Amino acid sequence: MRKFPNIIITGTPGVGKTTTATQLIELAETESASFSEKIPLKHLSINKIAKQHNFYESYDSELQTHVIDEEKLLDHIEDVIADGAGDGGWVIDWHVCDVFPERWVDLVVVLRCEDTQVFYERLTTSKNADGESRGYEGKKLEENVDAEIFGTVAEEAREAWPEQGQVVELKSVQAEDVEENCERIWEWCKQWVKNNAEKQSGEEEGDGGGD
Repeated sequence: MRKFPNIIITGTPGVGKTTTATQLIELAETESASFSEKIPLKHLSINKIAKQHNFYESYDSELQTHVIDEEKLLDHIEDVIADGAGDGGWVIDWHVCDVFPERWVDLVVVLRCEDTQVFYERLTTSKNADGESRGYEGKKLEENVDAEIFGTVAEEAREAWPEQGQVVELKSVQAEDVEENCERIWEWCKQWVKNNAEKQSGEEEGDGGGD
């Protein structure tokens, strides 16, 4: 049983996944000093992994995006996170979530930017986590805007993690939303660690209680 929770931060491109993941880890590093045990969260950017290892099958010219070789990607990630056998504490950052086995993840955070104008501007003019201008247009822009309007990622997340409480949607429109979201996720992490420790302690007592 892992010691710390694994979390996916997901959502349509442009909702602030990488920013939230980065600030959450910074918050954990700062706040762990006041908690009974350090919670060492670690960032796992799927986009960076796919790019670094060239986990691409092809390139979709219409959508202007690479098609990920999911089998190679998952094999690599399984080694990284030890398929639940390691300590955990991974914050997985990607716009897709339902390809990951349910057993790998304890919480799925779906970020939402329901202000269409703000979201449109992010996709057309803002920069991504690598500092590159998104500049979405045509079908790529249309499909991502539609996906956000209709909550496609949230729907996929709930189908993949049907247990109540495993999937949460958080508003990510203004800068202050990021800070509030990180605080909420951090509080959840602390509670998870506490509950997990109590559960393990109870199991150990149960194993040693009989002759």
